[in-house]
Amino acid sequence: MTPTKNYIKSCLALPMLLIPLILTLALTLSLQLASGQLLPDSMGRETRRLIYLLMAFTIPLLIGGGIGFMFKKSIKNKITSMKGIYIASMVPILYTLIFATLAIVMGPHDYNSTWWGIYFFKNPAFSIFHLILFFGNFQYLAIVAELMGYTGFALGIHLHEFLSKAELHHESLFKTRKAYVLALIIPLFFSGLISREKISNGIIELRYGESTISKDLNEYDLYQIAPFKEGNGLARLDKPASLQFNDFDTMPRLDGATAAYPVYAAFVQEVYQGLGEHYEKHKNSHEKDVYTAFVSSEEEPFDIIKCTKTGTAYERLINGETDIIFVAEPSQGHIELAKVKGEEFNLVPIGYEAFVFFTNARNPVDNLTIKEIQEIYAGKITNWREVGGENRSILPYQRPENSGSQTVMENQVMQEIQMLPPTETTYAGGMGDIITQVAGYKNARNCIGYSFMYYSSEMINNNQIKHISVNGIGPSSENIRNKTYPFTVPVYAVTLKSNEDENVKRFVEWVLSDEGQSLVEQTGYVGK
Repeated sequence: MTPTKNYIKSCLALPMLLIPLILTLALTLSLQLASGQLLPDSMGRETRRLIYLLMAFTIPLLIGGGIGFMFKKSIKNKITSMKGIYIASMVPILYTLIFATLAIVMGPHDYNSTWWGIYFFKNPAFSIFHLILFFGNFQYLAIVAELMGYTGFALGIHLHEFLSKAELHHESLFKTRKAYVLALIIPLFFSGLISREKISNGIIELRYGESTISKDLNEYDLYQIAPFKEGNGLARLDKPASLQFNDFDTMPRLDGATAAYPVYAAFVQEVYQGLGEHYEKHKNSHEKDVYTAFVSSEEEPFDIIKCTKTGTAYERLINGETDIIFVAEPSQGHIELAKVKGEEFNLVPIGYEAFVFFTNARNPVDNLTIKEIQEIYAGKITNWREVGGENRSILPYQRPENSGSQTVMENQVMQEIQMLPPTETTYAGGMGDIITQVAGYKNARNCIGYSFMYYSSEMINNNQIKHISVNGIGPSSENIRNKTYPFTVPVYAVTLKSNEDENVKRFVEWVLSDEGQSLVEQTGYVGK
């Protein structure tokens, strides 16, 4: 075998074996010295992610660069042509790009998918490094660190060539080197592309401060305010409720929207006797169903009350899995689904709420007309300058189809006007998500979103957003009560007309009584 072929093989083996070994040792040692946490919690979450990302860009690049430089130095004047070396140094980059693209396209945001498993274990030498990142919830660093290590190796070879001025003016080799350097831009661009959101969010947090939204949850932590749990902060009556249910088997099963949960959880705490004692008896258990009791538990009787959000709550009602849901109006899709099952909804307003629009607190626009909102979400108005704001493009966030807020948006606001199709950038999965997106988007002042007043102002305390007046009228309690705010919407107790359970009827009647309405008002809604 010729010396050149031996060096080409070494050029393939070194980055794929030595770089992951050094990175794994460096990561393990760093975590041990820092007791498992390199950056303090006092830093904002997005700031920490940005710093970790910068480390994933620079450290592997420097390590790979050093190895590549020393490799080129060791083979100086020992081979007849560098073209084979250039090609060999690009192979690890190319195969990583292929596997990374497949993982991102075939398993987007799902690190437990088969495609990400293939990516993490494609190079056994990198498997320990990837596993450490995976279990530390730093999966987003894996591709960047690996690509930068290989890219650094290739750049190290070129750097030695440049500094040694070896055959720099040889025409054929000069063209090869030029193509080689240009090709190295691809992994740098790819790494920046897949990291753009975290870079953007980190910069925003550094500029505007850390968001006041929960660091661990996008949705409000319902488990903490569930009925019968200590310090839940739910509304209370000053005397026992006139309606009492004592039999777990005959208690109406409840479900509903996230924003409505505090009010129907308060109903349960006053009316459903025996559940509190049952919870107290089992609360020190470490079982999952005890922690998730009255929110998402699957164990009786903790599953009598759930909060599966609007879309799923309607589906569970239609399928007979729950008796009463507390939600906004049904979507056309839910109405059609009920018809297919031979069912029809019975909607009883139990209180009122404002459907609100919000933007970043630094956006100078404080008011929009209904027509302007419609044209923004129809794509006819695309710049804040058109509605008296700055010269910035408008990024209108949307919610998933059949969610409560999306249904109100389509039925009450757009009124058959076709909305823009949501892009991945403007789509937000939960009400907490949509508020996070508006506050934290890279061009923060250009976003607009929508939600329910109670959720955006009471359940989520986010000082980075502000509510926008509509037709000059703000969503105050007084304007909701007198219904002058244009998008004052009911909160419904929804049942199936086919459900003739007497306890269901009694419970809804009690909710409409002075006692039930007192809890509605105390929670923050406007009563009937």
